[in-house]
Amino acid sequence: MITLVIIGVIAAITVPTLMNNTNKEEYVSRLKKTYSTLSQATNLIIAEEGTPRADKGGWANSIDNIYNLYRKHLVNAKECGSDTGCFSQLNKTNYKYLNGDNYTLNWDTQDFKKLILADGTQIMIETKHDTCNGSFNGSTDYCAPIWVDINGEKKPNIIGRDVFIFVLKEKGLYPAGCDKEDAICETTSNGKACTCRVLREGAMNY
Repeated sequence: MITLVIIGVIAAITVPTLMNNTNKEEYVSRLKKTYSTLSQATNLIIAEEGTPRADKGGWANSIDNIYNLYRKHLVNAKECGSDTGCFSQLNKTNYKYLNGDNYTLNWDTQDFKKLILADGTQIMIETKHDTCNGSFNGSTDYCAPIWVDINGEKKPNIIGRDVFIFVLKEKGLYPAGCDKEDAICETTSNGKACTCRVLREGAMNY
């Protein structure tokens, strides 16, 4: 009986840790896959259409144009347009920052465009900057931020865990946070710069 109790205590301690590590490995794998898919699509668009900079006659002059070009190159993706039901939990609940604070998405009132990849990854093109001068959380000079929820409708819906940001720049797609050496990705941060850290380290070491 004592042996069974000890085994039970050890299991109660170790099983949640093992499950958490397994989830992190899955998140990293899916993020790598999504980055590869979006990068290939971006490179094809740039090869065909040239610069995205609208002030140089480029194609990032409207959300619709960006969306239509990605839709063309993301094979078998579900076309959602501005439908709020195509990005996890819009109008249903709050996302959370990595530090646990609520992050309310008010994107239902915006004309942001959405796609769902064949593996369930949800993608949203948030806005556009005609001169590719967008800037936030360590990422600069971008034409448009692209949000991804790598496990779709599943939780935890936490920025830096299963929700990540890429930035479309003049020469391609980059993980948010890679532009700035002191961009912070820790459990006390908002998680928006974690895309870079995860892909650099090949792990979720936080």
